Amino acid sequence: MLFCKPYHPKSLKSLKSLLLSILFFCFCVGHLLAQPLTPKDNGLKEFSIKDPKLGLIRFYVNAENLQKKEPLFIDVNGSGGLPLCLYVKGKGFSEVSFTYNSDIKNAVKKYYHYIILGKPGTRFCDSITTNQDSKHVDRHALVANYKFSKEYNQRLSLGWRVDATKKVITYLIGHGYWDGTQIVAQGYSEGAQVVPSLAVADKRITHVVAIVGSGLNQFYDDIMAWRVKATKGEITQQQAQDSVNAELKRIKDIYHHPDNTKLQYSGHSYKRWASFGLNPPFEQLRKLRIPIYMIAATADKNSPIYGLDYVQLDFIRLGKTNLTYDTCVGCDHALNSSENGKTINHDYFPKILKWLGRD
Repeated sequence: MLFCKPYHPKSLKSLKSLLLSILFFCFCVGHLLAQPLTPKDNGLKEFSIKDPKLGLIRFYVNAENLQKKEPLFIDVNGSGGLPLCLYVKGKGFSEVSFTYNSDIKNAVKKYYHYIILGKPGTRFCDSITTNQDSKHVDRHALVANYKFSKEYNQRLSLGWRVDATKKVITYLIGHGYWDGTQIVAQGYSEGAQVVPSLAVADKRITHVVAIVGSGLNQFYDDIMAWRVKATKGEITQQQAQDSVNAELKRIKDIYHHPDNTKLQYSGHSYKRWASFGLNPPFEQLRKLRIPIYMIAATADKNSPIYGLDYVQLDFIRLGKTNLTYDTCVGCDHALNSSENGKTINHDYFPKILKWLGRD
């Protein structure tokens, strides 16, 4: 029998952290017995598309009701080249962790075909071995030290994620899975930066849900962070200016080498950074006429709310009424807040389903 408990990482430090692809962990502790390591074990069916430009696109669909035509719900996860499943084998124990939120899959299966894509060059599940026992294992370090695949570093960009998802939608429609109604694109963190561009590029998308993404150019977050530190007296104004100057120099180098996959910045290739910096999310969002639901967290250090507040401001300026902007007050990047020393997770999914007309 496996014991599962939710696990939200505490070591996320910046939007560029390698751990931002982790939306949710469920560590299932066993004793080297059978573990849920395959898509089938997790109620998913694996599909793949071989594309001459994009390479092998792996995607996974909720295995229930596959014979039916249903609306599509595409879950676009965060950054990094982690697999959707990680098998940790240590001294006298084994664990399985998931980098997607199975609660979302279970919540939408009554109404939609749930779909999630894997990252390029990344299998559904991979294993990590450690000499530590279950009491002393440093799970954060294991994840942070996980080596993304060579193909991930070479291919991953905003364009890859958008184009691969379009291919998946075309496949599902062509093979009779879609009922002709809704196609919902929900993104978390980096995924929330993907879905605006996806909806602009693919008019078949009917609804966009963006959770703790970005509004402005994500490079601006670090620039603002230095200014805030100086304002709070944590560093001097000159130290802030020196740091901003150094940051801008590096950003300029990224934009001058937008296709470079060997040079790295904060755990990702220049190619990845340049692609996401090409079109700030608010510029894409304001092109859309379809319904948009955005969630921002006021205490989020990974996706600071000031960039997301700008989206709401811009929609007001333009007189656009298709944005629902929801604020999680006191919440971090995982939509957790603290009250009387206790951590409270804010589940927004019932509100999202109601917004979609599925309550």
